[in-house]
Amino acid sequence: MEFLRKAVKVGNSSGVILPKKLLGSEVKITVIKRSVEIKKQAVKLLEKYFEDIVGIYIISKNPVGIIAVSKKLKIIIRKQGIKISVVPISRIKKDMNNKQSLRQKIISCETILNPVFLDELKKEGKRTNPVSLKSLES
Repeated sequence: MEFLRKAVKVGNSSGVILPKKLLGSEVKITVIKRSVEIKKQAVKLLEKYFEDIVGIYIISKNPVGIIAVSKKLKIIIRKQGIKISVVPISRIKKDMNNKQSLRQKIISCETILNPVFLDELKKEGKRTNPVSLKSLES
């Protein structure tokens, strides 16, 4: 007998609900895909760069893609099934004007840190004019 079930909350834990006829049976649980707490993992992975980070945003959930806007830092972090692109504001400004795909991702992404900055990016992306965020670059 084989079942495919999703783990559910059971008190302070999680569990798998099976048919009553299996009560008392010995079962084997194999984790197929671990749930990802995207926000917590992203914050933990970016923790040492926070002084340079202006905003953090989820651009895709499957696979997990995150963009972190920085003052000057440019790196890519790949860990625990998450890809984080840390991109300088200057690069975001340039790419928002030249790349429709980035504009669409920014307009539809989800905030982890700094929703005000994201709102400014979204407004600028809809206008497709140069992003005017010079005060955040310094």
